[in-house]
Amino acid sequence: MTTTATGSIFVLDPTAPPRELRHTMAPRPPDLRGRSVGFLWNSKPNGDILFARLEELLRQKYEISNAVHQRKPSASIAAKQEVMDELTTSAHVAIVGLGD
Repeated sequence: MTTTATGSIFVLDPTAPPRELRHTMAPRPPDLRGRSVGFLWNSKPNGDILFARLEELLRQKYEISNAVHQRKPSASIAAKQEVMDELTTSAHVAIVGLGD
């Protein structure tokens, strides 16, 4: 907020309009049975614990065939191209998430 000499108050709205998607979302597979699932963790605390439990549940309920775990150096830094390449070549689907 800013106060002027006349005593007026201006309220600034810091929100931005929604971004337009540049790429469409990939279609979902009809079933996860026998598929490989990739996990991309952004290194926030407890994210690894969350993904380990999620993998366990996916193996039990959906009988996934494999899990590929990758990690970003931090939440504010993009994943390296090698990490993205590994996920795209080794996994049928990917789950991206964080902890805390």
